[in-house]
Order: sequence, then structure tokens, then C-alpha cells
Amino acid sequence: MHDLTDAYRMTEEQQPDLVVYDAQFLKQNDFPMFAAMLEMLGVQSLVLADTAHQIRSGGWADRTTINAAGGIDAFLRQRFNIAPSTISTTGPSHAEFCDATVWKPVVIGASTGGIEALLSVLSTYPVLCPPTLVVQHINGSFLNGLAQRLNRHCAARVAPAWANAELVPGHVYLAPGNAEHLSITASGQRCRLRAHAPECGHRPSVDVLFKSAVALAPDLVAVLLTGMGKDGAKGMQHIKAAGGWTIAQDRESCAVYGMPRAAQELGSVCEMLPLRKIGTAVLNAAVKSESMLSRVAR
Repeated sequence: MHDLTDAYRMTEEQQPDLVVYDAQFLKQNDFPMFAAMLEMLGVQSLVLADTAHQIRSGGWADRTTINAAGGIDAFLRQRFNIAPSTISTTGPSHAEFCDATVWKPVVIGASTGGIEALLSVLSTYPVLCPPTLVVQHINGSFLNGLAQRLNRHCAARVAPAWANAELVPGHVYLAPGNAEHLSITASGQRCRLRAHAPECGHRPSVDVLFKSAVALAPDLVAVLLTGMGKDGAKGMQHIKAAGGWTIAQDRESCAVYGMPRAAQELGSVCEMLPLRKIGTAVLNAAVKSESMLSRVAR
């Protein structure tokens, strides 16, 4: 294959134990996203280098070594005990969260490294989670695969947003691709998709989503996860000023400490937390009823 999008689609359809690709693919802009999606699929990968000095670590192999082993098949049998890894799909059920009035809506922005971060946060969600809208900077061709992976590994329903979709508990709405921005209607009850110009260099933009949600504060939780640049920082500033609760991923757990740092520098962050604590913090902040807080912490 000569295109990472096609390679991912084939991988998703055929579910191989191992994907082998040439080192030249590391130069493509979409490669970090491709590698992250392979990890979510539980697929091992091997990079073929032309010379031994290109090898860095782990999943690299030079062609001379492969030939000496008797070819790629023999090399793979010697090198790998191939077995697909798994990600636990068991999240907290929290069946007690059955009242739609329990939750405040949640808006989340993420970019580089965001797939793993989103999986960490959303896997803590109960089946009837806060209605949540997500902007992840991603090539639109990977969106359906991302939605399927998150949906498979999370208790809540994760899917691309659609125009006029009603915001209801138990649903996570992903900004759908690169053609439109995702926002919330003035009523705060439905999704809106608009093909406006990029903002902060992105479409969809975290800032567009966050700014559209300001009117819902203080009954609103905003989260900025790992990512390059500053998309979402100004929107988060407006949300905090309006009384909404804001959470950002800390430097140590970020793949790229850009967007959270920009928000912190603007004084936009109520809580700066390591990734492993963000899911629970979101649920605590999104619960309207104080009597439910002890159940969230279970």
C-alpha cells in the first residue's frame, strides 16, 4: 500500500497480528495518527530500514538481518511471538445514573496524543455518562475508525456528531472530519455543524466548540487534553470567566504540552491534572447532585 489511509482501512477490516511497513512512511504527516490507531487496534508493527544504522529501537529491522534469517516469514517467527494485545472494555456501569438531570454537559478538546488520552478519559464514563462533545484534530479519513475504537472500548456510545443531534446522557459526539466545525446551539440542547473557515488553524476547532458552549456555564465542564498549539485556550478562558469548570492535562502526562500550557498561561484552568485522574475529575465536576458524588468516586 502507498497510502496510510488505505493501509489503516485494510488493517481494520482484516485484523492482522502484525503490520510491516517501510521506513519512508514515517515521513508522512499522518503517520503519528496511523501509529496511534494501530495501537488502539492492538496490532503490532515492524518498520523495515534499508541499513542497520537506521534502526532506533523496538519494532525496527534492517533488510540484511531479515535476509540472513531466511526471509521475512522466518524473521517474524523468530522475532515475534505474535498475539494481538487487548484493551479492556469493562468500564464502570454506574447504573444508578439514570436521571438526565444529573449531568452537566462536557466539552473536550485534544490534538497530538489525543487518541490515547481520550480513551483514558472516556473509559471511565458510565453507560449513562454526561452528554459530551469532542474535537480531536484528526484526518477525517480516520474518524470513523476512531469512533468505532472508542465506542468498542467505552461503556458509553461514541459516534460522529450529526447536524441537530440532541445532546442526551450516554452519548459522546465526535466532531466529524475536516469539513465542518462542531458547536452547540444557543439552546444548549443540540449539535450544530458549520463549514466556516478554520479557526486557530484548525477545522474542526476546539475554540469554536468551547466558545459556543459558554452560554451553558456555570453548568458546563471543559477539558483540554494533550496537543500542539493553542486551540481551545481562549475558549476555555471564556468558559472559566462565565463560571464553568475547566480541567487540563498536566505537562508530565501530555504527549505534547501545547494546548494545556496555553490555557494555563491565560489563567483558564481550574484543575491541572495527570491523565489518569482526569476521567474521575470530569465526572465529579459534571455531577449536578451533590448526593451523587460519592457514587462517582467508587
